[in-house]
Amino acid sequence: MPVSNMPTKASILIASSCTSLAERFSEILADEFLLEVLNQESSTCTVITESHPHLVMLDPALFNESLAATITEILETAPHTRVIVLQRTTGNPVDQMSLFKTGAHGFCADDIQPDLLVKAAHAVCQGEIWVPRQLITQLIGELARESSAGTHKLSQAVAESVECLTPRELQVAKMVHLGGNNKVIARELEISERTVKAHLSAIFRKLDIENRLHLALFFNRVN
Repeated sequence: MPVSNMPTKASILIASSCTSLAERFSEILADEFLLEVLNQESSTCTVITESHPHLVMLDPALFNESLAATITEILETAPHTRVIVLQRTTGNPVDQMSLFKTGAHGFCADDIQPDLLVKAAHAVCQGEIWVPRQLITQLIGELARESSAGTHKLSQAVAESVECLTPRELQVAKMVHLGGNNKVIARELEISERTVKAHLSAIFRKLDIENRLHLALFFNRVN
């Protein structure tokens, strides 16, 4: 019997108390993912421990005040499971910054367009993050303020990790860590934006990271 080369579909657990939301998301995602729907807060972590889904979509309305604690418990019991928090358009906004720091990997509005929902699910399952631009800007700005308030010297851990970078790549990486965009970096270093992009591509490859936000977080985490 021939062995199929078809890749295994990623699995998603949708945890929501809203039947219509769960049904809508299930209909959109059904063709490309293995789905499970849960409408009870108390059994969420138990189900995750048993089924090991690639991705969990959490509806804040189901968890009320325990959302952050639930995310923490999920990541402690199933560290390879990814988490997307849903934003209900009719509910109170979630604190995305706090939940991202807790461990959430993405945020989606409950009325997100179908193609974007599928794209977000694939991206987060593959190890990326799915957050709004304003949160990225806020994160990088916060990192820049933290760095400005403290020392600008690289820690020993960073120094050892970035030995593979050229002096120019290290310079670009440090400027990204301080919140610089490609245009600002190009102007300050008197190089083209295309050259900045080339340096960033090399930095991402050498440090095995995916984007400039991960780069900023990398430098912040080891300082």
